[in-house]
Amino acid sequence: MTDQSPMQDGDVLFEPENPLPDFSFEHLPEDMQQRIAALGWAAPTSVQRKAIPYLLARRDIIVQARTGSGKTAAYLLPIIQTIVPENLWCQALILAPTRELARQVHVVLEQLTEGTNVRTAIIYGGVRYGNQIKDLKDGAQIIVGTPGRILDHVYRGTLTLMQLQTLVFDEADEMLSMGFYPSMRKLKRQIPEKRNTYMFSATIPYHVEQLAHEFMRQPDRLSLSKGNQSVSELEHRYYLAQTLQKDRALIRILEYENPESAIIFTNTKRNAEYLSAFLKNYGIDAQHLTGDLPQGKREKVMERLRSGELRFLIATDVAARGIDISDLSYVILYDIPEHVEVYVHRSGRTARAGKTGTAVTLCEKIEESKLLGIAKRYGFVVEKFELPTDDEIQQRLTERLIVRLEDQLNDMAMMDRERVRRFLPIAEQLGTDDEMRMLLAMMLDQSYQTGLASRLYDGPVRTAKPDRAKKSDGAAPEAREETGEDGEKKKKKRRRSGKKRKPAEESPA
Repeated sequence: MTDQSPMQDGDVLFEPENPLPDFSFEHLPEDMQQRIAALGWAAPTSVQRKAIPYLLARRDIIVQARTGSGKTAAYLLPIIQTIVPENLWCQALILAPTRELARQVHVVLEQLTEGTNVRTAIIYGGVRYGNQIKDLKDGAQIIVGTPGRILDHVYRGTLTLMQLQTLVFDEADEMLSMGFYPSMRKLKRQIPEKRNTYMFSATIPYHVEQLAHEFMRQPDRLSLSKGNQSVSELEHRYYLAQTLQKDRALIRILEYENPESAIIFTNTKRNAEYLSAFLKNYGIDAQHLTGDLPQGKREKVMERLRSGELRFLIATDVAARGIDISDLSYVILYDIPEHVEVYVHRSGRTARAGKTGTAVTLCEKIEESKLLGIAKRYGFVVEKFELPTDDEIQQRLTERLIVRLEDQLNDMAMMDRERVRRFLPIAEQLGTDDEMRMLLAMMLDQSYQTGLASRLYDGPVRTAKPDRAKKSDGAAPEAREETGEDGEKKKKKRRRSGKKRKPAEESPA
């Protein structure tokens, strides 16, 4: 198992009140201890020592721990202990945002249940249903899967979750902000209210913590992250890129990370204007903000950013003065600032008010030492990342698109599905002809651009003013007031008076 990193002193930063005693492998049954020893695990990691007692006590908990800290085993070990082998139905469901993560979790699960009567299954989209249906019919008790395909099986009647006891969100930050939120709401209606829910993630952004309470009952909070002395966390990372390739490098980062929102800083007005046009031409929602922008236009841009309608703002330091958006998840430094203190001002635009955030810097090789010097001077760690490869980006795009398409299919009525089936012969033809594949790719790109590239996050839309919070469904007030009997009366009254109804405004999402 790759995430079995050794314990490190000082990892635990925040524990629930009246913390439970630490966990030890000696607390496990003898047969489980033998399997763990065969895997080469000498001692629990910090997250396992601290988190497992709460899961064994069946207390809902949100666990924040860095990547590679052993989170997978932290929830699998206690879950396996709760399974009743005689009950051949889904007792525990582990949700992951990607097929790759689901496969990784399932590999560890199989290692920990080898030689036992515990039955497992892995369920994700983009593959045939046959093997998945077989595993479900055989009575899988622990299921690892992605939300879209899980819901698909529920709607098909091949999976029931009404006796579910344990629900796990792995990479909870993505599960509740990566386009999965609508699926999570649907799934919630298919599972019993009386259950235990656990969330694990490397970061817990503010909006994720807020949404978590929709699925959890008075959850405990456990935060572990080496080198940070507070619950809120700002992650610093950088990528090397040549000057003439920085725009393409930025595209790679945005497509791979797909941040919910970001301010992209440039040193010059020319770079801000160029980058805004470049991203728009690529189909990415972006707007520049420079010092000479008229106040009226500036206010409109800021309104779009605060409301969540605009994902990416490209700004110079002068133009960004006075910007205070607490929900901002990313700050990207397209240019390294000339003065070191400016880096702190730029990165400080995110991770505000106890929330988490990420500061990403694009720099040339000759600028690397300057960036490391800034980090040393201000006492933070900045980690070097490699630009994502074509294959890595392709995998991310595929995951997101499959989620969107499966979600649309799950929402279709039977008549709609019958209408769609008319095009199956055409789809088969497009898939077998090299020239025709481009037509299929074009349609998929259109679906991605309209539903994902503009705004992947489908959760509750942030609002710029408190009095708009009640309009989260995206409908105009008139549209909601005219439902039911009262609405019919209002319509008749308008027809008698000759007044016309105003059209409803579109939701920014």
